[in-house]
Amino acid sequence: MEFEQAYLVIGNLQVRYYGIIIVLALLAGAYVASQLASRSELDSDHIWGGLTWAILPGIVGARLWFVLFPPVSLTAGCGVEGELCQDTAWMLQNFFDSQNGAVAIWNGGLSIFGAMIGGMFGAWLYLSAWHNRIVGALTTLAAPLLWLYQLLEWLLVSALDRLRGKESTRFRYRRPVSSFPDEGMRLGPWMDIAGVAIPLGQAIGRIANYINQELYGGPTNLPWGINIPRGARVAPYESLIDYPIDTLFHPLWAYESLWSLVAFVILWRIYHHYRGQLSSGDILLIYIAQYAVGRFLLEFMRVEIATIGQTGLNSSQTITAIALIVAIALLWRRRGRRSAEALAAADATSRSANLSGVGS
Repeated sequence: MEFEQAYLVIGNLQVRYYGIIIVLALLAGAYVASQLASRSELDSDHIWGGLTWAILPGIVGARLWFVLFPPVSLTAGCGVEGELCQDTAWMLQNFFDSQNGAVAIWNGGLSIFGAMIGGMFGAWLYLSAWHNRIVGALTTLAAPLLWLYQLLEWLLVSALDRLRGKESTRFRYRRPVSSFPDEGMRLGPWMDIAGVAIPLGQAIGRIANYINQELYGGPTNLPWGINIPRGARVAPYESLIDYPIDTLFHPLWAYESLWSLVAFVILWRIYHHYRGQLSSGDILLIYIAQYAVGRFLLEFMRVEIATIGQTGLNSSQTITAIALIVAIALLWRRRGRRSAEALAAADATSRSANLSGVGS
C-alpha cells in the first residue's frame, strides 16, 4: 500500500495524516491513563491537565533533538565542496527557513527522544509545586482579558436581572483561585500510569512514520517488506539501477509498533497484578528499560541514522544504552531498599512477639 499524498484536503486546508495519527495516539494513551487513574482512585482530570502541559514542551523537545542530532542524510554533504550541509549549525543559522530550518516542523524532523523528554518535563511541571506559580504568572499576564470577560458577564447578568425586576450586584473582579495543592502531587503513582500508557501511544504513533515513508530498514525478501519510493530513499538506496523501484525494505516502523503493543499488554498486566510488589515509579523504569533494548536492537537495521557530531556514534543507540543502564541501576537499588525494609519490618515484628511472650 502506498500513499500518493500525505494529507487530506478540506476546502483550502491541508490536514496531514501524520498529524491526525499523532493526535489519535495522544488521545488513546491519555484515555487509557485516565482509566487507570480512576481505577486507582486518582483524579483522572489530572491526566488531561498534564497532557495539555506536556504538548508544547514535547513538540519543542522533539524538534530540538532533531536539530541537535540530524540524520546522516542531511549531514552527508558537510565538508564536501559544492554540497549542501544541513547540520545543526546550518539549521540554527537558517532558523526561519520554511523548508529545512530549525523552525520547520511541518516538513518532518521530530525525534521521539526529545518528545518524551520534553513531554515528561511538561507533565512534571504540571504535577510539581511550580504549577500554581506558573498559573499565577499566566493569570497576571491575562488579567486585562479576564477583567473584560468578567465585565461583559456582569453586564449581561445585570441586564437580565433588570428585566426580571431584580437588583443587580456591583461589579467586582474575581481572580481565579487554583485548587491545585501548593506542594504539588506525588509523582510515583502518575509515573506508573505513564509507563503503561506511553507504549500504546507509541504503537499507534509509529503508523505515522509509514504515512511519511520513513523509519525503514535495509532491503529484504520477506513477504511483509514495504516499497519505498525513490524520493524517500537515502543513500545508497536511491539508485534505481542497484535497487529497482520494486525493491522491498524492512518496515522498521511496524517492528517498533508491534514491540510497543506487546510492551503495553505486558505492562498493563504488571500494573494490575504486580503493582503491590513494586515501588512507586518502578513500572515507568521497566518501560524505559524494555524500550531501550528494543530501540537499540532495531537501530542496527535502520538505514537513516543520526550520529553524535563527528564521533560516528549512533545517537539513538547511545541514549538508549545510557537509559537502560540507569533504569536497571535504579530498579536494582530500589529492590535492595525494599528487601532491607522488609527485613527491618520482620525483625520489628519478631521483637514485638518476643516481648509479648516475656510479659506473659
